[in-house]
This record gives sequence, structure tokens and C-alpha cells, in this order.
Amino acid sequence: MFDSRAFRSWPRVLAGALSFGTLCAVVMLLADALFEGGFRLSRRVVAFGGIAFAGYLSAAWLVRLEGEVRRPD
Repeated sequence: MFDSRAFRSWPRVLAGALSFGTLCAVVMLLADALFEGGFRLSRRVVAFGGIAFAGYLSAAWLVRLEGEVRRPD
């Protein structure tokens, strides 16, 4: 399903995870602003961004692991 080229180097993986986590945190911040009435950096926003960051790292680790297992040496 995924091509492992995007996950070959750890600096790219970390940059992608940081970007994805930030994007998800901003979306949650905007949703909080819409429903709560103001921009607040709450625990919910930080947790949502952190979970997105960790999920991206987990997916990258699984894709890299699968690529190493399939590679015939």
C-alpha cells in the first residue's frame, strides 16, 4: 500500500511527523475556536497533535520494518 521511499531516512520521517502533528493540532485548535469561542492551547489540542505525531512515527516504523523484511539480500 505504501512505498517505503518516503520513509527511508529518519530526518524525513521526523520532519513529516512534526508537520503532520502540527497540522492536526492546528485543525483541533480551529475546531476548539469554532465550538468553544476562542483560541486556547488546551490539553486536548496538544494531545491530538501528539497522537498524530506518534501515529505517523508508528506507521513509518511499520513501513520501514516491512521493507527490511521483504528485501532479499
